[in-house]
Amino acid sequence: MSRGGYVRNRRARRAPSGGLLAWALSLPARLHLRWLVIVLVTAAVMGAYGRVLLTAAPMPPSKAPTANTGTEQGPQPVSIPSPTSPTSPTSSPSPTATVTSEVG
Repeated sequence: MSRGGYVRNRRARRAPSGGLLAWALSLPARLHLRWLVIVLVTAAVMGAYGRVLLTAAPMPPSKAPTANTGTEQGPQPVSIPSPTSPTSPTSSPSPTATVTSEVG
């Protein structure tokens, strides 16, 4: 008497194709716990980022970023004269400068 022509072998179970790591990573999906893994990983990442924010050293005021409102002009470029160009004597202030207006 035939049993349908299909013989089951106890050793016919195939091994995991990706090895132990792939089997372990697919375990939450096979147990229908994807949402739990997503929540735990998200909570761990948020906790690590919060710890970094709380334990970071404060920024010194001299290095603080400033908001550009658009009313101020940016830094002006500095022109450096070439070494071959002559310097004019009128570009420097005279040592005997006179006061042209008085405050008071």
